[in-house]
Amino acid sequence: MDIAALRLGNIGQLDSPEDVVRSLGAVQGQDYGQSLWAIGLRTDSGRIQDVEEALRTGRIVRTWLLRGTVHYVLAEDVRWMLSLFSQRYLARQTPKVWQYHNMTPELMTLARKTFVEALTGGGCLTRREMIDLMADIGIPDDRQQSYFTFLNLAQEGVVVPGPPRGKEQTFVLLDEWAPHQRTLEGDEVLAELAGRFFGSHSPATLADFANWCGIGVREAARGFEAVKPSLVREEFDGKEYWLRPDLTPGSGTYLLPAYDELVIGYKDRGAFFTRYDEIPISTYNGMFYATIIEDGQIAGLWRRVMKKTSVDVELQPLPGFDVERLSEHVARFSAFLGLPVRVVVKDPPAAGSSKVSWRSRK
Repeated sequence: MDIAALRLGNIGQLDSPEDVVRSLGAVQGQDYGQSLWAIGLRTDSGRIQDVEEALRTGRIVRTWLLRGTVHYVLAEDVRWMLSLFSQRYLARQTPKVWQYHNMTPELMTLARKTFVEALTGGGCLTRREMIDLMADIGIPDDRQQSYFTFLNLAQEGVVVPGPPRGKEQTFVLLDEWAPHQRTLEGDEVLAELAGRFFGSHSPATLADFANWCGIGVREAARGFEAVKPSLVREEFDGKEYWLRPDLTPGSGTYLLPAYDELVIGYKDRGAFFTRYDEIPISTYNGMFYATIIEDGQIAGLWRRVMKKTSVDVELQPLPGFDVERLSEHVARFSAFLGLPVRVVVKDPPAAGSSKVSWRSRK
C-alpha cells in the first residue's frame, strides 16, 4: 500500500471554497496567505478572490478551534465544534496564565460587555480598534491582554473573526455573523468529525484522527466507531489504517502551502519520506514549512516572495527532483494569485539540519 500516494488521491478539484472546507472538516490557517492557497489549490477555478469572497460574506470562518489553533470551518459548524473544543482550551487558562497576562475574570467580564455593546447591530471592528476599546476601559495591552481576551471570547462563542479589512483582522458577534448554526451534541460531534477526517485524509489511523482533533485516542474512538463500517481496513508495517473504499492513488507535483492538511493532518508522517532524503519540514516550535510534493512524497521546500506586481517562487528541491515537473503547478499558482511568477532555484535543504537555508545556488 502506497500510503502517501493514496493520501494525495484525496486532493480533488471541488467546486468552491466551501466544498473544500466541508470536505476536510477544518483547514489549518494561521498563515493567512498560505492558507488561502491550501483551499484554492483544491478548487476548480482556484482564484484567491473566490476564497476571500467566501470569508467576506461569512460562508466560511477563520477562527480558533482544533488544538487551539486557527482553522477555516464552515460558518454553520462553529458552535458544534466549540462544544467539543472550547472547554478544553478555557481549562488550560490556569491562574498562572491569567496572572501572566495581567487579567482577571472581572476584567474579562468588562471586556466582554464592552465588545458586545460595540458590536451589536452588525458592528465590525479591527483588532486595533478592539485594543483601543480595551484601553478606554482601563485594560492596557502591555502583557498581550488583547490576544488573551480575543481568544477567550472566541472560545466562549461570543466573537468570531469577521471579514478582513484589507490586511487587518476584524471581529464580529458570532450570533449575528453566523446565526444559522447546525446542532450536534455529544458523540454526534465526534462522529461528524471522524466522517470528515477519514473521508478526506485516509488512509489514516485512529491515532492520526485523535492527533488531528487534539483529543485522546479513547474519546476519538467513539467517533470512529460510528464511521468504521463505511471504511476499508488495511494493515501496513504493523499498523491498522482505514480508508475510503473508492480512494485511488494520486500522482503529480504540487506546491503545498505551509501547514497544509496533506502533511500536517497525521501523527506519523514517515510515509512522505520514502523516495527522497528526510528533511525537517517544521521548526522546533512547530512552525511548518511549505513543501514540494511529488506523487505524495516530499521532494523539497519552497516559499513565495510577494512583490508589488509579481511573485517569486523560491524552490529548494532535493537532489534528484526535476523542477521542470512543477511548471504546470507553478502556472496554476500564478493564476490563483493573478500575478506573474518567477521561479528561483535555491540550494537543497540539508538533511538532518534544524534550520533551513535559503542560500542561492552558485
